[in-house]
Amino acid sequence: MSKKLLIVEDEFLIANEIRSIVTQLGYAVTAVAKSADEALLAVKTETPDLALLDINIIGNRNGIELAKILQEKYGIKHLFITSYSDKAIVEEMNRTQPLGYILKPFDERDIRVALQMANASLNATNKPTSHKIKTTTKLNKAVIGNSPKFLEALKKVELVAPTNVTVLLAGETGAGKEVFMQAIFDNSTKNQKKLVKVNCAALPSELIESVLFGHEKGSFTGATEKRIGKFEQANGGTIFLDEIGELPLTSQSKLLRTLQEKEIESVGSSIQKKIDVRVIAATNKDLPHCVKEGTFRADLYFRLSTFPIQIAPLRERKEDIIPLATHFIAQACSRFNKDHLPLSKISGKQLLQYNWPGNVRELQHVVERSILLNEGDTLDVQLDTNNSTEIPGIKEFQLKSLEEIEREQIIETLKYCNGKVRGKDGAAEILKLHPNTLDFKIKKLNINKATLFS
Repeated sequence: MSKKLLIVEDEFLIANEIRSIVTQLGYAVTAVAKSADEALLAVKTETPDLALLDINIIGNRNGIELAKILQEKYGIKHLFITSYSDKAIVEEMNRTQPLGYILKPFDERDIRVALQMANASLNATNKPTSHKIKTTTKLNKAVIGNSPKFLEALKKVELVAPTNVTVLLAGETGAGKEVFMQAIFDNSTKNQKKLVKVNCAALPSELIESVLFGHEKGSFTGATEKRIGKFEQANGGTIFLDEIGELPLTSQSKLLRTLQEKEIESVGSSIQKKIDVRVIAATNKDLPHCVKEGTFRADLYFRLSTFPIQIAPLRERKEDIIPLATHFIAQACSRFNKDHLPLSKISGKQLLQYNWPGNVRELQHVVERSILLNEGDTLDVQLDTNNSTEIPGIKEFQLKSLEEIEREQIIETLKYCNGKVRGKDGAAEILKLHPNTLDFKIKKLNINKATLFS
């Protein structure tokens, strides 16, 4: 049976366009209302499965207030229709937990995709839940967990992976966003195509647009040859935009256009190229808060969060700690050519009591360090318990050494320069370092050809 929709939109032409599109897609429209009062009267006559709500509607209550009433009083879920003009209300919109957003101006594809994902969420919610979710998702060995929050995120992976929908993975540093990205890619229809990974935080600010979209020869000082950007490299496949929250505002507008129009324009060119790229983005930042502060575009946030997946921190899924530790022990013993070490009971208790500010990544590092230092028949973990009462919400700079950040920056710049260190347009010039200093850093940080061109 087709899903029933309530449309709340006070602009006649837009309301009719939405009605026409959803009817063609096989949905039944229970009512088209101009205000919250009209919508609530319509709900009493016939209850819809889903409401499509414009934010700015006539009357005393806006779409956000209506969403709260529909959800609390009638259990009706909603999608927001928005032109994302008012940054201040983004946080309030998110608190209502919408199933998605339809951005103005929209087309048939935007509505179809938003409704598909909303239906998937509704169907998943209406099914009986079990702590043991039976999943057909192909997972690599690093995807380990049995906690409710882990299984909830995994179920969303199963829903979204086969589609071409943009996914936003959100969670603290080290929580496992890249592992979930890989699971989405492995179970997508593009899993035999290219997967191009981009760390937005590691891109030199003056080169971001060139790296993402490419540039033409002579388009700027130092552009001695044409370069193909990451989006074009990923054409037909998938691009992973890690740490998307670090992208400067000046580059966000061009990324938004690429996501909206499905086309790119390289630096120095006026020609648009159509591309077919599935986008998966990840962030350790609170993007709604960034929107409120004006450091992240509201329209780009809505475009990226077509299907958001929140990855819970390790301290909120204690059930996963011992299985993950066991996996990392086996992995590290094999890599270090050591006999398998069972985890001591005392260490198991310590792992469960610790707060894990660095999440899964920190657990892996603790296990590896402990195995290297261990001298007994069982593994005693080397844990800094002074951090066990640390307040949640650790930031990126606390989990990466300056050396790690410097290494990433040098590698990305060398890749851009095709390994050229000296002379005009070389990495030393871009990084504003003396070539001898850069040579010293390359050796010290163990950067070689295999690192750059693997």
